Amino acid sequence: MRKYWLAILASVIGLAVIGYFGYSYYEQKHRLPVYKTMPDFALENLDGSPFHFSDTDGKVRLVAFIFTNCIDVCPPTTLNMAKIQKELKAEGLFGKDVQLMTVSFDPERDTPAVLQKYADSFGADQTGWHFLRGEEATVAQVAQSFGVGVLKQPDGTFVHTMKIFLIDKEKKMRAIYGMAAEMDMDKIIGDMKRVANE
Repeated sequence: MRKYWLAILASVIGLAVIGYFGYSYYEQKHRLPVYKTMPDFALENLDGSPFHFSDTDGKVRLVAFIFTNCIDVCPPTTLNMAKIQKELKAEGLFGKDVQLMTVSFDPERDTPAVLQKYADSFGADQTGWHFLRGEEATVAQVAQSFGVGVLKQPDGTFVHTMKIFLIDKEKKMRAIYGMAAEMDMDKIIGDMKRVANE
């Protein structure tokens, strides 16, 4: 009888070990890559107070660069981010574990009042969704650190790299996504949850 129970115990332990290593292998295989570590940067919140990227360390961040006079990719990207906000709120992650950031590279036209109106039009909850601005050269430098190219046109509009970025709790870039229609919402939300749980 004792041998019988020892055999069962050995089987249970063996299955637990196999399960642990199997799960660890799965996690490693499906872990998002690290592209680079982002530097800290300083911009301004809509109320004019300073914003430091490092203030949000310990949280997962989804970062987009836009300008409010954009008529193609920026509005649908912001709309998709509003949908992400809604999903993250439903999961209890918004603000506490995950934050959104929208950075304007058009300080001349995107005044705090204009950006505030833009944020309000998408139902942005600014307790966890930061709308940021700064001097044009400063924002261009921040954008460049993300790998975003920005070229101002004679009419005051901008041509820019159409990507958004997932940054983890330690300022490591973990994923790069397309904007607007190229945003795979399920993947982005799934990636954000996965990185938040690391």
